[in-house]
Amino acid sequence: MSLATQANGLAGGVPVDQLLVLIIDEVELSRSVLASMLRDLGVRHQHLHMARRPEEARRLIRSASQPYDLIISDMTFRQQGPHDMTGQDLLDELRQAKGLPMQTAFIMVTGEARYQHVAEALEGALDDYLLKPITARQFEERLQVVLARKLAFRAVFQAIASGDYANAAALCEAMFRDGAGYAVYAARIASELYLRLGRLDAARRMLEAVLACKAVPWAKLGLARLDLSGADADKACRALETLLTENPAYADAYDVYGHALLEDMKVEAAADVLAKAVQITPGNVSRLQKLGSLQLYLGQSAEAARHLGAALTIGAQSRALDYQGVVALAIASLDLAQVDGAERAYRCLEAALGRHPDSYRVRMLKLAAEVALQLALRRAASALAGLRELAAQIAQPEFTYEMASSLLQLLVRSAGQQPIPEAMTWIAQLARRFCISRPRTHLLELAAAPMPAVELLVRDMAQAINAQANEAMSYLVGKQHQRTLEALAELASTSLNARIINLARATLNHHGQRLPPDVLLRLRQAIDPLHASHTDAGRRLVARRD
Repeated sequence: MSLATQANGLAGGVPVDQLLVLIIDEVELSRSVLASMLRDLGVRHQHLHMARRPEEARRLIRSASQPYDLIISDMTFRQQGPHDMTGQDLLDELRQAKGLPMQTAFIMVTGEARYQHVAEALEGALDDYLLKPITARQFEERLQVVLARKLAFRAVFQAIASGDYANAAALCEAMFRDGAGYAVYAARIASELYLRLGRLDAARRMLEAVLACKAVPWAKLGLARLDLSGADADKACRALETLLTENPAYADAYDVYGHALLEDMKVEAAADVLAKAVQITPGNVSRLQKLGSLQLYLGQSAEAARHLGAALTIGAQSRALDYQGVVALAIASLDLAQVDGAERAYRCLEAALGRHPDSYRVRMLKLAAEVALQLALRRAASALAGLRELAAQIAQPEFTYEMASSLLQLLVRSAGQQPIPEAMTWIAQLARRFCISRPRTHLLELAAAPMPAVELLVRDMAQAINAQANEAMSYLVGKQHQRTLEALAELASTSLNARIINLARATLNHHGQRLPPDVLLRLRQAIDPLHASHTDAGRRLVARRD
């Protein structure tokens, strides 16, 4: 039965004549042919939207009053610059920024020469592909398959839309256990939902079950992610090396491998891995920013500015653009004495603050970019005023690891223009708070590397706070529970270090019953508010934009 005559031709419950469709192709004839095929299948003319390039499509998707039911995109577009987007870049960006609802079907159109890339893209969020030249029959058959699968998962998507991830995951796992035609697809969604719910054992169970019946790269990648989340970076790295040997163009695997190497403090290797991902997807905003940010830490300012500048050019209107990466561009431009680059970054964040006037994060990042610009303009007094304003925020709960890193990078660069008497005090304060793990401490040391004395101070502060924590915990050997907890509570309140706060709370929960009730209450009143306000700092190297 043809799609046009099906009584129940649906995509997630939407009748074919109500489908909202976006076609992305720079060739007008190709757009017209696809539109004609869709109209013949019952899609209404007014529900067909067109875009010539991914950048234009991004704007349409973002401004649409409702999500598209179907997106059909060409894979490649004529190059207008070294970092032009492809259809795959657009798909990756939408997926990474959570801008593509699961109920939206995404079909890629490609030539035979690009087939392998599209086949690998099926490991991502791609629903299907079409090889050129496209016939009407082939198009209808593939569309039927895609829409039938969307319909089969209608209840799952409805549960996800309502925020009921647990029920959606259970529905998917049931479909997998039943061995239905969409079993592997169901297992993938279930594993992603279990990860979102923090149910790591359930996610691992689903991924291992998939691998037992089918060796799919995304399942291997999922298990590597779980190993990494379990702090087993070595095991994750070994699995990822094998996966990339088998699938050298699997860009998502390079992302995870880069993260694993960072956790293992191999920053140069992580940058090399991300560079390979950028070679595969040169129009991916997130990867460009992550690579550029690492290159800035490594002192490779020219390469950092090139990648971060490209990300801003491509992603100025994208949800994938991270404002912290824009600050990194301002700092890299300062290193290169490129006032235009620093001003461009500042103007971007100034506009962002206009859109998000109540955002503490955007305000702080805009201030950091402004300091970089003032330093580039050799306006030392204005830069110092901005640095003092940033430093005054170090103890605030909303002041994050990324902000501390930017402040540190700016302080070591400002030293050449004027002496700042308070600088070492500020650096000691931010190091005590944000040296929360060996990888994060190592990155702060790299940020301070242009001034060896500052780098040494960061290292000394990290060692000192570890020594204080170890000394406090040593009292437990003599069963001096109150002394241990009072020492940890004092260290937590003076350092605001998330690791110390978590240690204090965990120790209190474990040994608190051995304390007098009044002491227990006093310590809870000291530790619990700190845990509620200060334990998110440093969670991500590059955080999402507001």
